[in-house]
Amino acid sequence: MTELIEAFVEEARAVSLAVAAVQFSRMAARGAEWTGACPVMGGKDAYAVNVVKGVWNCRKCGAGGHDAISLAAHECGFDLSCRSGFLGACAEVLGRPVPDGAGEESEAERAAREARLAKARAEAEERAALADKRKQYFRERAMHKARGIYFGAALVMPGEGLELREYLRLRTGHDMPEAVFESIRCDLRHTYWHGVDPFGRPAHIYTGTAMIAPFIDLTGKVYGCHETWIDLEVEPKRRPVILDEDGVSLPTKKMQGLHKGMLIPVLGDLRCCRWVVAEGIENVAAVAGLERFRDDTFYCAAGSLGNLAGPAASKEKHPSEKRIDKRGFERPVFVDGPLPKADADPASAFQVPDHVDDLVLIADGDSERLMTAFAMKRAELRLSAPGRVVTTDWPPQGAGDFSELCMELVDG
Repeated sequence: MTELIEAFVEEARAVSLAVAAVQFSRMAARGAEWTGACPVMGGKDAYAVNVVKGVWNCRKCGAGGHDAISLAAHECGFDLSCRSGFLGACAEVLGRPVPDGAGEESEAERAAREARLAKARAEAEERAALADKRKQYFRERAMHKARGIYFGAALVMPGEGLELREYLRLRTGHDMPEAVFESIRCDLRHTYWHGVDPFGRPAHIYTGTAMIAPFIDLTGKVYGCHETWIDLEVEPKRRPVILDEDGVSLPTKKMQGLHKGMLIPVLGDLRCCRWVVAEGIENVAAVAGLERFRDDTFYCAAGSLGNLAGPAASKEKHPSEKRIDKRGFERPVFVDGPLPKADADPASAFQVPDHVDDLVLIADGDSERLMTAFAMKRAELRLSAPGRVVTTDWPPQGAGDFSELCMELVDG
């Protein structure tokens, strides 16, 4: 290797991985680890560069390295085991040809490299298309199952559904108006499926009364459902204790079908300009009662805090919370930060139509305070729009959430 070539290689090695990542990849430069689609294998976030540790890797194809040259070789399809491939990668890093032409790949080598890269990318696209097709199949199957559960549940007519009506009264402190039961239904013998039986079939481990609510989009179309099992004898939340085969308590709420980007209608018209949104059905119903079920308001639930807040731009270290790792060492706890992810798919979280000009978000006071505060701030920022007022209402300090506050009033 001539001195000119040696200097050329050393100059390429001096280029930082962060600079090369911006130059070659389609990854967004955020935080210490950037993720994106692999140029060879495709995907969404399996390809990663950690600019602090100075490493990159792809979980799909297993490739990885520690410098800009190896990253350029992966991006452009160069073979680092041969001289022409190595120098070609160095040339890509520096953005200029090899100085004296010595060691440059031949036309035949370049054609073979580009053919390999094109073949790999075509195979990746084919795999991605097949994966999308499978994902869509399971998505539609889950949606049809959820619709079957919801539309198979009974409409609650006046004078009927007494257990469901009493559950909502006990959980919210108010008798629900009949309009609530235009969307919320009831199943008196709703099966709880969990695990498999000795023959490998889905196992039903509990049957009881359940509140069934729909997940809808902004047009009102049903895409999923929310199941809440009820037992009025179990205080304070009036939900049964359901145990698995090991005696571990299972959640008494489930979401079926599609729920990200959806909402649960509780009371009112989607066309209302004022919306009140909480994470759970009971919480927003309690607030509706405290407001005397305003006619000008649409009350709804997001189903989960993640759906309400949306994805975060970054993680933040909790100032006081710690965790113990597998080796017994104390580690900091990280929570999703207050800023929404800039390039997140709008369909990945709860949405509000343009006509809404007054949006009230209801915070849960019984969840970890900092995590919840960050989540509510993300929701505020994400759902803000010109001419729209977005506020967050918190329950009184120490009161838990609004549902718990109203439960205490009922018990009192």
